[in-house]
Amino acid sequence: MKKFYLTLILLCFASVAYAQPPATGANKLGWDQAASSLAEAQAYTYKYYPDAATTGTTLVSVTCVGTISPYQCDVAFPAFTPGSHTLTLTTGNIAGESVKSAPLNFAFVVTPGSPTGLKIK
Repeated sequence: MKKFYLTLILLCFASVAYAQPPATGANKLGWDQAASSLAEAQAYTYKYYPDAATTGTTLVSVTCVGTISPYQCDVAFPAFTPGSHTLTLTTGNIAGESVKSAPLNFAFVVTPGSPTGLKIK
């Protein structure tokens, strides 16, 4: 009976589970990009929209690779405050901006730095 109550309590207080591992500033954000050529995929402008924002932020230094579409693109992971977040992405060119991607749910973690200057006082 104790196992039943323990299971019931755990279910009541379950937290949101993410399919992604926690993100840090050392990670990269990656996606697949359909385009007629690698040069076209690299020439697109990519914007991210954090936490359902209505204004996007342009990603810089996006790199796309591959020999056929969809090409694999990545960029340094944008900075976030610690905690749970969502992020959507758009692709743009001279003709306009795409619709937003499906949201990526993730937890952003910041690992504290090691103490320095250790001494006896």
